[in-house]
Amino acid sequence: MRILTVSLLILSAIGGGNCFAFAAAGSSVSNAPEYPSTAWAGKFTEIEQHVVTIENLRVHYLESGTGRTVVVIHGNPGDAGDFEYSAINLLSRKFHVLAIDRPGHGGSDRPEDKQASVEYQAQLLHETLSNLGIKQPVLVGHSWGGSLALCYALNYPDEISGLVLLAPAAYPDDHGNGLLRTLIKTPVVGDLTILLGKALVGSNLLKQNLEDAFYPQTVPDKYFKIVTASWLGQKQLKAYLDDDLMLNDYLKKIKDRYSDIKVPVVIVTGDKDKILSSKDNAYRLQKAITGSRLIELKNTGHEIPQTRPGSINKALRWVFRSANTSIKHESR
Repeated sequence: MRILTVSLLILSAIGGGNCFAFAAAGSSVSNAPEYPSTAWAGKFTEIEQHVVTIENLRVHYLESGTGRTVVVIHGNPGDAGDFEYSAINLLSRKFHVLAIDRPGHGGSDRPEDKQASVEYQAQLLHETLSNLGIKQPVLVGHSWGGSLALCYALNYPDEISGLVLLAPAAYPDDHGNGLLRTLIKTPVVGDLTILLGKALVGSNLLKQNLEDAFYPQTVPDKYFKIVTASWLGQKQLKAYLDDDLMLNDYLKKIKDRYSDIKVPVVIVTGDKDKILSSKDNAYRLQKAITGSRLIELKNTGHEIPQTRPGSINKALRWVFRSANTSIKHESR
């Protein structure tokens, strides 16, 4: 998920710049939110926490279930716990699920000697999955995590079975963050900028932004308490500011290459998304990837992993069926 107020407040405080800002779009498919308290009560599977060391960095991940492997990638800000709240408990009844903290988020380290670019994060994810012996997974990417999943598909096209993209950030906007980027990269000023952002972002402000992300549903109290404790650390704040700043330039580089993606792809979007424009991202992406499928969820906003986990399960079933059909066709 991409929450924008942190960057906007810092920019206001230090004197300028623009951040990503998107409008809503949409229509069609079912209504009710699927919070775990109602949908999955009494059906939870065990979720294990693990840490693996890759390139001298700790990579933290959650694991649950057996079967075909599904790797879920969180947005920005966020961590693997975004899927733990409800989606993993559902998906792990049918699949082997891994939820990995991206660099600097949750319990994962971020490199200090290089930029954790989108391509670097895809490489680190690839090395992590190789280390764990994971082959031909389906990647499920939410928001910023959708950008990472697209990068992975372009860089490792023969090593995944498909993609499920939830409210993906697929195309750049027209704004820049030059001043903030310079300040973040300057060691002393960068640290002061991060600390300023932390001071400015209180729980009330975070709640307001989460209300936009969950709209038209409400923010679950349990989820709000968890993210209040885990998102506002200095490490996490710097990671998602860095991630937000770099994404626009990277999307400009890859936006004309989506037609190269040949694996099965399902794009899931909400008709009331206040964070990302469905028209400018999901719908445009579906036209760019031949054979991809678009599912628009009625009365749904940006937080699909929390509010509509059943839609992920539906999308995965379609991807795996399509992947199996493709394999059978090629083997003839």
